[in-house]
Amino acid sequence: MGPITGSLAIESQQTDWQAVDATGLQWMPRGFSEDVPFQADAVWLSDQTPWWERTALDQNRNSIHDSLETFVGITGIGLSYGVDVSSHHLAQLEEMNLTVVDVIEAVDAVLLGQINASIVFELAGLDDVVMVERYGSLVFYGDIQTPAVKARNSSFYPMGAWDLGFTGANVNIAMVDTGVDNEHPGLSEKFVAGYDAVCYTPSDPICILAGGGFRETDGTFDPDDGNQHGTACMGMAAATGVDASGAQTDFYGAAPDADLIDVRIGTDLGAGPFENYVIEQEFYE
Repeated sequence: MGPITGSLAIESQQTDWQAVDATGLQWMPRGFSEDVPFQADAVWLSDQTPWWERTALDQNRNSIHDSLETFVGITGIGLSYGVDVSSHHLAQLEEMNLTVVDVIEAVDAVLLGQINASIVFELAGLDDVVMVERYGSLVFYGDIQTPAVKARNSSFYPMGAWDLGFTGANVNIAMVDTGVDNEHPGLSEKFVAGYDAVCYTPSDPICILAGGGFRETDGTFDPDDGNQHGTACMGMAAATGVDASGAQTDFYGAAPDADLIDVRIGTDLGAGPFENYVIEQEFYE
C-alpha cells in the first residue's frame, strides 16, 4: 500500500528506521523484513459445499433456521432458493395466500414479510427452497456500540476515550453521504459547512424552485436528508444522545462534541450521479 497523502512523515535522518523506496516516502524500522510470509488459503475459501449445507444457523440441516423451529407467532421470514427465483416459485407462494414483499435476484431469495412462523415446515418443502430464514427489524444500539469501541467507559472498559478528554471537541466530521437531518435534537447546532452534489431530490421543493440545479457552493448550504442513511451515520459518529422528544438518552455517538460538515452525494433513494462524488479536497479544508 502506498503512502497516504497528507500523512505524517518522519525526519529523513533516523538511525532506527530505513527507507523502503528510493524516494524516501515509505519507511520502516530497521530489522523489519520486506518478505511477505506464506499465507495458506482460509478453509472456507476452498470449501465448495453450498452455504446452506454448512451454515451454523441450521444445525440439523432441515433447511429451516433453527430459531424458527420453536418460534411461536409473527416474524419476518424469507426464502433462499438453490436456483434463480422463477414464476413457478412465486406461483407456489401465491397458492399459499402469501404475498411476496421483494424478490432479491442477486442471492436467489424472496422476502415474505411478517408472517406466522407455524408454516415454516411447509415452506421448507417448496420446490428448490434451500433455506427458510428469519429476519428482523432495525434496532438501534448506540448505547452499546459507543462503549464497545471504548469511546465511553463501561463496566468492561472502565477507562474510555471521553475520560481522557477525547470527545470530538474542536473536530469537524465531514459526512459524505445522503445529507444529514441536523434539525434532529441529537445533531442540532453541529452544522459548520455543507455542499449538495445532487440537487434533484424529489422531496426538496427548494431545489425544484431553484431550477433543479442551483445550490450555494461556498459551503453555506445545509443539505437535508431524504434517505436517512447519512443521518444514521452521523448519529453513530457524533449524536449527543438527545432523542426526538428532547429527552437525554444513552444513545450517544462516539464523538458527541464533534461538529458537522454536511456533504450530500446521495439522493432520497440513496443513489446519485457518481461523477459528482469527486469533490476537491480543498472544500473540506
